[in-house]
Amino acid sequence: MADLMTLRDAADVLGVDVVTLVHIIEVGDTVPTPPVPKDYKDIVFTADDIERFKTEVSRRRFLDFKSDYADVYVHDEGPGARGLEFGPGWLGILKEFCDSLREFQNAGYRARLRWGKEKFGALRLFTDHTSELAAYIGERRGIAYGKSLRTCQECGELARLRFGHSICLTLCDRHKHLVGEPNPERDGIILDVEAWSRKQREGEPG
Repeated sequence: MADLMTLRDAADVLGVDVVTLVHIIEVGDTVPTPPVPKDYKDIVFTADDIERFKTEVSRRRFLDFKSDYADVYVHDEGPGARGLEFGPGWLGILKEFCDSLREFQNAGYRARLRWGKEKFGALRLFTDHTSELAAYIGERRGIAYGKSLRTCQECGELARLRFGHSICLTLCDRHKHLVGEPNPERDGIILDVEAWSRKQREGEPG
């Protein structure tokens, strides 16, 4: 094929690092037209591929969300600023959480999302809010956390926490390959790392 683009060149055009681009390919939902070789350094892209990957990169950057929820999402600033550091499959959970922040704002309270991340396969959200709302927002944060442990962070389908030997992520059957070979001592046994850790500290079994 003529006018093929290398992995590095494609990453530069898309404005992402190579690791991010390789991850998108590994997920398997958006892949280059030429067959993907075993050695990722040899991956190439067509011009049409680049357009499809642009759409996927925008989805993973939550660009539509940031526009639609600009009234409640005020991105983190300053040294060490963080963003929305989790998979696009949790978008519905994110919107539901921000809809509740909107309700608080409409009632005259300060309630804003600053950033969020995936940790141990669960969604963690960080807010800026008036002290009166601490318990209410904490409750909604807990709801989002619980839903994330049942939702594939890649596609939003029903999922569970998957343990590989070096990583754990909440994924559906279609995306479970992202954690690699399952760790039989934990996979399917620990479904919430935070709850499991709390039980260990309290000396409870399992």
